[in-house]
Amino acid sequence: MYAEFVACYEASGQVEWLKKFIPRLSVVDIIQRSLRMYYDNALAMFYAHNKSSGAAKHIDIKFYIVKKKIQDHIISLEHISTKKILADPLTKGLPPGMFREHVADMGLKKSL
Repeated sequence: MYAEFVACYEASGQVEWLKKFIPRLSVVDIIQRSLRMYYDNALAMFYAHNKSSGAAKHIDIKFYIVKKKIQDHIISLEHISTKKILADPLTKGLPPGMFREHVADMGLKKSL
């Protein structure tokens, strides 16, 4: 769970960077709404919204930063089922049927 929470912390930094970068492209003036991050680890989401992780100090610091970004409406975390994460074939082994379904959903190749 800690590795996934650290990944959430790292991704939240990228989201904050995107919120500052996109207006400089003159596509939009400002991004006012929080940017949605989809996350498949329910326990880590619980910690992000509720209480300290009770872990080592470096995890607690990351926890408070993510929680502050949620409270400041920079990011919002939404739970997504593991079955709906299209990047899974790129990061882990999947059963053949699920692999084919994900690849087809990505539009890479429908005839696998």
